[in-house]
Amino acid sequence: MSDVLHIQTRAYPLHYTSIDRTVERVVLPGRGQLRPVPGVLGSVAYNAEETLDFDLTEIVQAAVSLPDITIVSCRSRILAAGGVLVSYALRHTTDLRALDAHDLAALDATINRELREADRALLGEVLAAAKQSGVFAQVVVPPGGAEAADWTEVDPRAVRYNCHFITRDPAWEPDGRVPNLVLGRRCRILLPYTYAWDDDPSPDRIDDILTMLEPADIAVAQQSVLVGASVGGLRILTELAQATAGRLEGPEFRRFLDGVWADYHRLDAYRVESGQDHRATYIAARETIGLDGTHERAEKLLNHVNASLLAESSRRSEQLDGRLNRVAAALTVVASAAFLLDIAAFLWPDVSGLTKAVTVTGVTLLAAGMLGATIFWSRRGSDEGPGDRSGGRVADGIRQRAGGARQDRGRVPAARPPGPLEIDR
Repeated sequence: MSDVLHIQTRAYPLHYTSIDRTVERVVLPGRGQLRPVPGVLGSVAYNAEETLDFDLTEIVQAAVSLPDITIVSCRSRILAAGGVLVSYALRHTTDLRALDAHDLAALDATINRELREADRALLGEVLAAAKQSGVFAQVVVPPGGAEAADWTEVDPRAVRYNCHFITRDPAWEPDGRVPNLVLGRRCRILLPYTYAWDDDPSPDRIDDILTMLEPADIAVAQQSVLVGASVGGLRILTELAQATAGRLEGPEFRRFLDGVWADYHRLDAYRVESGQDHRATYIAARETIGLDGTHERAEKLLNHVNASLLAESSRRSEQLDGRLNRVAAALTVVASAAFLLDIAAFLWPDVSGLTKAVTVTGVTLLAAGMLGATIFWSRRGSDEGPGDRSGGRVADGIRQRAGGARQDRGRVPAARPPGPLEIDR
């Protein structure tokens, strides 16, 4: 076996109000049961950050196998804020020291794809069983996406992961494009999301090793929260663009956004709660993966989604108001017809059956005509809308601007110095 311990830590964004650390067991149908263990983030120095840990090693080893790779450990840690970390510890028969940083990253990406395909159903069962056992409280799903029953189906694009290589005196050199940042004493960033750690790679120390990796893994958990929210926002924009009738409600989306930003900023507190070495590694990992840029782009996108949902809600309210107005008009016509019949019965109590039939028929035809005219004109007014009724004024304005442009065509505008170059970061 190689003297390098290869660890992959995936971050799954899930938004829940709290976790129940008193649950004693989680039953997996056909696979046995898991015993949750209350834990903490060991790298947090000031205020304890609680977690709930699951040892998935046995069920993963029974369900997943990869050639030339040994799965020595698989741990799941449910964070107190918006995410689940799943860490695989792997041993390779080949010598990873013979590879450079880019070959390591390519090898890791291949293994990650294979693992995610192999354990997708298994991890879904674990999350569903944890929910059934009461571990999660009030899971919030993005509006417009899966129904609440399918909340464990995390979009694969929202999952982010780090790869770590633990060995004594790591020989790999960082990529030249990685900025020179202050790091903890044992960490070296080879590429974004790829780290080398100078430490004892013994699998017996897996608890200490996972604590050592927490700074980078918390940063990638924040990245997954932002990417997951952006993916949900893009799904909603697509449904709005296609005019798809779905579960699109502005207040529901606002509650989801509140949960996203609460989880993101609670994870962001790690920068002031962690120890000095861990804090330096965390800040360097944030900068290397571009977390602040992701935050800015996600905020712009989600603000646009919120504005679009408000506009769609206003449009649906106008349509509902139009329908209610038509119903009210129809009820008014029917009530008027009934009132006319009452008057006729009062004025002519002793008339022949033919006269009664003619009167009823006439009033009914009159009511039907008034009802049809009312519905027709109300629909026509709602279909035209304010934009259509102002079409003449818009056309007049366009013609006036076009005439002014023809008059000014021969003029040469005064020269102006160019403005500063703006770069979109």
